[in-house]
Amino acid sequence: MSTSQRPLDATDLRLLSALRLSPRASHTELARTVGIARGTLYSRLDRLETEGVIVGFGPDVDPVKAGFDVLAFTTLEIQQGSYDETVAALGKVLEILEIHTVTGTGDLLCRIVARSNDHLHVVLQEITAVPSVLRTQSQLALATSVRRSLIEVLNSSS
Repeated sequence: MSTSQRPLDATDLRLLSALRLSPRASHTELARTVGIARGTLYSRLDRLETEGVIVGFGPDVDPVKAGFDVLAFTTLEIQQGSYDETVAALGKVLEILEIHTVTGTGDLLCRIVARSNDHLHVVLQEITAVPSVLRTQSQLALATSVRRSLIEVLNSSS
């Protein structure tokens, strides 16, 4: 996990918030909203992308409205020394949205979406077919009570 080489300043936060609220706004609109010149906007965006702060401009997609009604969190125990090959194999399972290395009883935590419980079963079978996966434990999310963006967190801590 890497950190930004320099802290985000108030202008960066205003720019990120403006992008989050109006991702399709023109550069002129963004510059006006943030209160900076267009040239400054271009250089800020370029720097934030180069530093890896901005990692994409794609739309946020609601999984349920896109047909993925099931959200599961699955903890995996894997063979010692098999991290790289296990993550590479799991990375091919498209329904796995995130893989995190964790502490505690498991080694990896996966966030998985599926169209149905039957589909989740198929996905879990694909995961357990990876030879280095020793054990899995899944929890189904019944509802998502809070969903926020990192920009909200950044703005609250500034």
